[in-house]
Amino acid sequence: MSLAKILIVEDEIELAEVLEYNLRKEGYEVLTACDGLSACRLIGAERPDLILLDILLPDLDGWEVCRLLRRHHDRELASTPIVMLTALSALDDRLKGLELGADAYLAKPYAVREVMLRVRQLLEKRRERSALMAEMEALRAGAGLQADLQDLMFHELRNQMVIIGGFSGLLVRGGKSVPPLDCLEAIQRSADYLSSLAEGFLLVRQIETGAFELPREKVSLNAVLEEMIELYRPRAAAKQIILRLETAAVPSLQLHSGAVRVILSSLLENAIKYSENGTVVSLRFAAGNGGSDIEIEDEGPGVSEEEAERIFDRFYRGERLTGTTRGSGLGLYVARTLARHLGGEISLRSAPGHGACFTVHFPASPAGSGRFSPQ
Repeated sequence: MSLAKILIVEDEIELAEVLEYNLRKEGYEVLTACDGLSACRLIGAERPDLILLDILLPDLDGWEVCRLLRRHHDRELASTPIVMLTALSALDDRLKGLELGADAYLAKPYAVREVMLRVRQLLEKRRERSALMAEMEALRAGAGLQADLQDLMFHELRNQMVIIGGFSGLLVRGGKSVPPLDCLEAIQRSADYLSSLAEGFLLVRQIETGAFELPREKVSLNAVLEEMIELYRPRAAAKQIILRLETAAVPSLQLHSGAVRVILSSLLENAIKYSENGTVVSLRFAAGNGGSDIEIEDEGPGVSEEEAERIFDRFYRGERLTGTTRGSGLGLYVARTLARHLGGEISLRSAPGHGACFTVHFPASPAGSGRFSPQ
């Protein structure tokens, strides 16, 4: 396995062959070009890890190759280490090479051992820089995800507080349109849901940041789904949407109750949000495939084949729906992340104009992944 890919740009064949021989001995993959134009084409096509660049070249000289590379729009490509190898040894020439962005300047005749040393040093420096940049990007992504999860949490908090405020207002005014016990039960459901939602988002954050095992307990999927239906019934009623539950005898499974609530809540909210007024959202159980399936089907606009997988990505929202409904684009991502951590999966069956059916599969075996599996 090669250590790195080196491009030699040298019009003196004998010198190029000597460099190539020694680099291959060190285990490097070697490319060669004898003029500036060929070098530019190879750089774009092969993306070398380091370039040994002569200055006095046909077509484009080394100065121009270096200038073009450093101005490239691809930042990773533009930062490729360059060692200039040239017979021009005057101080002004050395300064010009360094000003253009060369990382090192070796005058001919050079010692091959010195060239090999420079190559190793610059490649190590590049590896360290790449590792640092990757770490910084991971930190930025983690911070961004945390902020977006908080935004989604606040969005849900606002929705549930509207429900709590409405029913508590009925109790304070002593209205008779809704029995007091029903009001109290609705308030309790919203409070329990917010507690579960907060727990679920904390779990996602823990999963994202490293190995984390979700604690398991025996969970009744029937009970959880019935709880979610009662929670979302007022929201569905506001759009004259009928929530239709097709019950079945489903055994309890070793899962995490908070994670299951977040999964089903995200899918149920998604179905109601994108369904037209006066339609039906169906919920049903199915046994098989070595576990239990829950299907949530709506009569909404559906999803194209091209979008069927993308909708589970972070922040993605359907192209035809963007701007028509509120949402962060995180709900389905959170749901699939938690499902996969439990050893399950979420799949989609849909077509534009024919609604969408999300299926959550939980295996009968309690063995989950125990690790976060990125998209």
